[in-house]
Order: sequence, then structure tokens, then C-alpha cells
Amino acid sequence: MSNAVVALLVFSALLWNNAQAFSNTAADCCLTTSDTLVPRRIVDSYIIQTLDSGCPVPATVFITKKNRKLCSPPVNDLRYQWVLKLVEYLDNRSAKSNGAH
Repeated sequence: MSNAVVALLVFSALLWNNAQAFSNTAADCCLTTSDTLVPRRIVDSYIIQTLDSGCPVPATVFITKKNRKLCSPPVNDLRYQWVLKLVEYLDNRSAKSNGAH
């Protein structure tokens, strides 16, 4: 094989590996949040999204019983007390179902 063909194969392999690496690191992040109140009857759990996790905005992500993700303001944003109350409700419900007293 000629040097040009070998160089092309090596270059292609490097590009393929880089593409594979970047495709595996995509984060599932909220890009914005909605201040619309989320009814607790539809929520199953929540996740706290932080800037440290590589996401562009902090958020409280409520996961519905239908496995949809609802991006709400961060739990420490005092303008949205309903977020904190819903998180506390979910924490208490989880503690009761785990047998904690």
C-alpha cells in the first residue's frame, strides 16, 4: 500500500474514534425551565440538574409517571416555593415507602 492510503486509513480511524467519544458524552439536560406549577399527582420522581453536571442551566427535573421530564426552576429559587414543596413531598413519600421512620 502506498503511504497516502495508509495515512488516509489512520486519519479515518482517528476521526471515527473521536466521533464515537463525543456521541457517548451527550448529556440529557434542560436548556430552559418553566415556572408552570407541576401537579404532584403526575410526578413519580425528580433529579437535580446542576451546572457541575455539564448542563447550561440549574434545574429541578420532575419525572412523570409517563416518564416525561419536566424542567422546573432550581429547588433553591425562593420565587418558586412550589418546587421545594413538591421535592419535600417526593422525599417524604420515598422515605415512607422505604420503611424509614
